[in-house]
Amino acid sequence: MVSDEFTKAFDYELQNRAFALLSMSGIARRLKGDPRNAFWDGYVKLEHFNAPRYAEAARRWGFDDQPTQWTKIRGALIGATPKFMLQPLLKFAYPKTVEYLEDLRRMRGVGPDDGKEFLDYVVEQEILQIEMMQMALNERYAGITRSLESFFRKYSDRELFD
Repeated sequence: MVSDEFTKAFDYELQNRAFALLSMSGIARRLKGDPRNAFWDGYVKLEHFNAPRYAEAARRWGFDDQPTQWTKIRGALIGATPKFMLQPLLKFAYPKTVEYLEDLRRMRGVGPDDGKEFLDYVVEQEILQIEMMQMALNERYAGITRSLESFFRKYSDRELFD
């Protein structure tokens, strides 16, 4: 049985992951061949990597991981952000993502006992997103690819549930 606090937080996180996949996919499609796409396309790869892990957690705990209509609308709108607005968008999103990391840490603390490994993963993937954002803001795109590859290697064959 999961607490109401966890239920609210994890449902929000499921929608956040769906939003990220939708919005980042829209941006990455339009940036093919642009060096900045290392960040946006990398983010899409991370969300695809996350998806089956989050789906398993949602299934285990009885959550619906499908995006709501509102999530789809927001994802489409942000996914259509004009290229000249991408850096300001990133500057806007960065501190919000840093704040959100603390929400995920709190969620981890009230999560189900059978989800400790998965909830650690949730926090770590958010830390990776923050690091990727820092690199993109500093135009260090090659580092993004290395960080993603390292994360993928760490978690590729790792079981997150008992």
